[in-house]
Amino acid sequence: MKKKIVKCLLSLTGLATVLISWGAPTQAAVLGDDYPSSWKYGGFGIDPWTMYWRQCTSFAAYRLSNTNGFTLPVGYGNAITWGPIARSNGHRVDMNPAVGSIAWFSDGVNGAGYMGHVAWVAEVNGDQVTIEEYNYNAGQGPEKYHKRSFHKSQVSGYIHFKDLEAGAQTSNPTNSSIKVGDTIRFTGTFRVTSIVGSNITSQDLAGGTPTKHNIVDPGPVLEVDGRGNPTSDQYLNPGETFTIPGNFKVLAIDPPSDGVLVQIGNRKTWVTQSVLEKV
Repeated sequence: MKKKIVKCLLSLTGLATVLISWGAPTQAAVLGDDYPSSWKYGGFGIDPWTMYWRQCTSFAAYRLSNTNGFTLPVGYGNAITWGPIARSNGHRVDMNPAVGSIAWFSDGVNGAGYMGHVAWVAEVNGDQVTIEEYNYNAGQGPEKYHKRSFHKSQVSGYIHFKDLEAGAQTSNPTNSSIKVGDTIRFTGTFRVTSIVGSNITSQDLAGGTPTKHNIVDPGPVLEVDGRGNPTSDQYLNPGETFTIPGNFKVLAIDPPSDGVLVQIGNRKTWVTQSVLEKV
């Protein structure tokens, strides 16, 4: 079976943008290929959010504007950077899909290439999500529309810019349901950012650039491939992905940073609440 590769080209920043007034938000559902025809069939071009035409980032930015009524700021770059930038801008990034949220994939996750991938969540049915996307070549060719469904865990995170579901949160408030002494577990997969001695750091776990407070003992973690399956070597290197199985106790909470202190293996470490789920 031919491997599916996603190529999300670098977006441009610092360029003059064109002001376009899109229609009002519409009801969530699979909308089909509503990407503008002039971009769909044109040559080289740049959209109002400084993304290259027909890339996954351009389609996601278009859907956010046209359907969600949200204007993506300039500077989000390649798809792989969307999650960390969104978190740093105060948007919630977690493993809970919502209609209108953005499914975000790091390198190697569910078919994503080295620049990552983003897609628009059209439907959520229990643990199954349906996404719409551009430039995911499942046999139809590159730079084309596609939709697919899969288990909600097969992403790096869901970015909640301005969800369409009633009552959905769009900011990054502290999860008040998690308290000191609670039992929690980690959701999703995480990518190794760096090696620190015999330990690791992960920007995904830290919710931003890791510091000395975000160092993780890799003993309890499980290296996985892009489909979430354990690998054979279990030797972690920067860029590789892992999960953290098991349950953990909440030792402390820091509301200003949305941080939670837990002990993983032999180390206490601070992680962002968006990667946690109360048991």
